[in-house]
Amino acid sequence: MLEDRSYMRGPSFGSHRSVTTLMITALVVCFVVQSILWSYSRTGSRLVNDYLVLTNEAITRGHVWQFLTFQFLHAGFLHVFFNCLTLYFFGKALEITLSTRHWLAIYFGGGFAGGLLHALGSILFPHNFPGGVVGASAGIASLLAAFSYFYPQQEINLWFILRFPAKFFFIIAVILSLFFVLVPAAGGGIAHGAHLGGLLFGYAYARWLIHWEWKVPNLNFFRRPKVFVHKRQPSAWPSKKREKFDLPSDEFISQEVDPILDKISAHGIQSLTERERKILEAARAKMARRE
Repeated sequence: MLEDRSYMRGPSFGSHRSVTTLMITALVVCFVVQSILWSYSRTGSRLVNDYLVLTNEAITRGHVWQFLTFQFLHAGFLHVFFNCLTLYFFGKALEITLSTRHWLAIYFGGGFAGGLLHALGSILFPHNFPGGVVGASAGIASLLAAFSYFYPQQEINLWFILRFPAKFFFIIAVILSLFFVLVPAAGGGIAHGAHLGGLLFGYAYARWLIHWEWKVPNLNFFRRPKVFVHKRQPSAWPSKKREKFDLPSDEFISQEVDPILDKISAHGIQSLTERERKILEAARAKMARRE
């Protein structure tokens, strides 16, 4: 049955570790170490501020490691808490859709892109890009953008009050980040440029790099992701294939559902066709009637 499939169950202890959980753990550990250094070691505090926080020196002096280290630092408890909370929801959701390699590429790629945009901006327009950036927000914004592309109609609750489809949440986030970059007095000292870079990278990666073939970008936002399946050539004597939704439950699952689950395991849920999605919905309905 569906629940018997290994990849339809939660990961067991010691295997298939959640990359989201591991990343949250790393952020918390780094925050604790950073806080101890800031509190009790003047040398350690100076080391963190001068060499690990992202500044324009990452470009002007070649401190390229800052594009990575700033992603593991935070400005305070609430900063790391809300970043980890957001990372948990979007990171866990994307673990179902993406391989670990793509997940990490989106997260750290978005962090690098956001840091690069901010570092360049702090050199060219220092008033609009305040220096000294810390936080995992750019990488998390990249995951948010990828989630919005794969699940554009999924509803997102903001502060448990406002509700938006994911694609509108992404658009609003881009507009606000751009506004606060252009009007820094309204931004509260937050590195909105890094957020903007992460959002743009996550969307671009999900749309144009997540699949096997490169397509020239166009302006048709949030088009349904391209499905890469090999279609059989039409027969000289076409005949309409009979749907098998009315087969007995066990036969229906073995003939129709199992191949779809194998396809999800191999290529991700975004590879499913509309008919395959309907079959999964029919399988869920059959299982509900048997309970």
